[in-house]
Amino acid sequence: MSDVYAATDELLGRDVAVKMMRPDLARDKTFLERFRREAQNAAKLNHPAIVAVYDTGQTPDEEGAVPYIVMERVHGETLRDIVQHSGKMSLNDAAAVMSQVCDALYFSHEAGIIHRDIKPANVMITNTGAVKVMDFGIARALSDSSSAMTQTAAVIGTAQYLSPEQARGQSADARSDIYAAGCVFYELATGQAPFHGESPLSVAFQHVQENPEPPSQVPGMHLSKREALSLDSITLTAMAKSPSDRYDDAQEMATDLKRLSKDQLPLVAQAYTNDADSEAAGSHQAGSGAGTLAAGAAGVAAGAAGAGAAGSGSHWDDDPQTSVIPASQNANFPGAAGASGAAGAAGAAGADNGASYNYDEDLDGDYYDDEYGDDEYGDDYDDGAYYDEDYYEDKPKRRWWAPIAWVAGIAAVLAGGYFAYQAVTDDGGDKPVEAEQVKIPNVQNKDRAEAQKQLEEAGFKVSVEEQTHDKIARGKAIGTDPSANASVARGTEIKLLVSSGREITDVPDLTGKTTEEASKLLKQAKLALNNEVKEEASNDVPKGKIITQTPPQGSQVSVGTKVTITVSTGPEDVRVPVVTGQQVEDARENLESSGFKVVVEQVDSTEPKGKVLSASSEGEKLPKGSEITLEVSLGNQFEMPSLQGKKFGDVFRELQAAGWRGNPDQLHRDNKNTPDLGRVDEVAQQSIRAGEVVKRDEDITVTVYVFNLLP
Repeated sequence: MSDVYAATDELLGRDVAVKMMRPDLARDKTFLERFRREAQNAAKLNHPAIVAVYDTGQTPDEEGAVPYIVMERVHGETLRDIVQHSGKMSLNDAAAVMSQVCDALYFSHEAGIIHRDIKPANVMITNTGAVKVMDFGIARALSDSSSAMTQTAAVIGTAQYLSPEQARGQSADARSDIYAAGCVFYELATGQAPFHGESPLSVAFQHVQENPEPPSQVPGMHLSKREALSLDSITLTAMAKSPSDRYDDAQEMATDLKRLSKDQLPLVAQAYTNDADSEAAGSHQAGSGAGTLAAGAAGVAAGAAGAGAAGSGSHWDDDPQTSVIPASQNANFPGAAGASGAAGAAGAAGADNGASYNYDEDLDGDYYDDEYGDDEYGDDYDDGAYYDEDYYEDKPKRRWWAPIAWVAGIAAVLAGGYFAYQAVTDDGGDKPVEAEQVKIPNVQNKDRAEAQKQLEEAGFKVSVEEQTHDKIARGKAIGTDPSANASVARGTEIKLLVSSGREITDVPDLTGKTTEEASKLLKQAKLALNNEVKEEASNDVPKGKIITQTPPQGSQVSVGTKVTITVSTGPEDVRVPVVTGQQVEDARENLESSGFKVVVEQVDSTEPKGKVLSASSEGEKLPKGSEITLEVSLGNQFEMPSLQGKKFGDVFRELQAAGWRGNPDQLHRDNKNTPDLGRVDEVAQQSIRAGEVVKRDEDITVTVYVFNLLP
């Protein structure tokens, strides 16, 4: 029906699967309706164990539009693949998997959706061990389960997991999914389906008429008494022929499966053993089941032709597929339609209720407390099916009540047929009255009142349901269910779908938060965190904190939107530039542009003022934001020149040239007598030795030669 492609959502950067209807089927209204229903139903369900639907649309094709569904992309294996490749699961593993399936089904049922095609191929185990229920292609709303999606009285589903009521062409409800879940659990635990046959029809017949072999008794099962009781009680309760005898809801079944996975006795097993004694006494009293069996005989007879027609050859059930059994074949099931439907349903219920299982007082060891014991073929007793069982290598014994059942069955068929005919004729006349078929008008984008009026004028009953919609304005009609242009009987109740507007929420501010904090905030806002988290170095945001987010804070987006975050990995390592010898301002600019903080320490130096004498970690790699310390010259020192032999009149000039910045008052003179007239006025000594580094305004004293005759 469709092809699935792996794709990438470029807007949100996530992997998705695109399920696209085959172009050759896109022109078929039936397939279009099923495809639309799958998208609509799955989009309503937001549960971790159900494959999510993100979007729907259609793409142009040479011969027309081709619809598609954008879904969550799941990596893993289906239960069918696992059983085929690895065989049966351990009892605890099977129970753990099916408990999650039942949790998903309960959520779906609470949302008003029944799956109708639960089977191993529609349940996937992801690479992380999560359970995902897929393919709501034939799912229906509970409120609409009585209407057929295709032809009248057709059976839609996979025969190996089809509930008896579905096989009869009756409406399915949540308990039909529970029956299918029981079949899947049976297969996971034993490695084989509960029923086998040459064709979908023959397998469906067994679902209606036969009791499955208790899973604990399947060859190769090696279970303790407690394990056998737990497995059989859960499986056979879920697979009861009558929906009223099954679990009330999927949550009850999930509870028992979880108890089993933890090696606890299921609650149903306790009731199973307590009720066995009281049921056994009543189930075989003379006449207690005769009426039921007789009433069901007509349905059994009708099904015999279909069961007996199963030919030899390869097993059909090697590769079971979801299928549609036409009404002509469906009529062969016990109780398919009309009077035979009522009688067959009663017969099937009677056959089911006639069996009582007792794990404490079972005399013949076959888990059936039935007074007949095993015959040489391994059968407990004839279950009333009148067809050739040579294929199954056992032969039913004839029972004394069989002729009576046949007579009663024929009478039931005749009586039921008469009353059914009277019910569909006009005042007992000769012509059956057929309801007028009317096309549903297209009311999309019309005001609610206008759309409702148009539908009522067309002869329909109208119920209104509001739904969020991304494109259609609040109060406008989205469409109808069934969809526009479908032909239905006048007077049918049509569901008018009215837009309540987009369900939107504000994106919270995630900046500066940790991933865990962001996840909690998004959950409160009914949003989700994208699993693909980006990372980026940041000088301002600490490591592990969020730098940016998409969509940004304050954006209004649809509920369920995934928000992508960028998380800081801390500052980036950068090489410290070489700035020694530069002026301090130039050095500061170079360092700060590289992302460093600058600390300046001024020191005494003969170098010009403002010149960088050294820089810490120069040439090394450091995280951005690190502090670099610069030693910068104050320019407040000079190197003392040699003044000896200089004329005193030249001393001041010599000091100034060397960098001294003192004033004449700071140059002091001492005299020293000399007999040598040639050395008069020369510097004999200086208070600061030549070559010594001193401050530029230091006081300096020089000793100068003088000639004095007098001492």
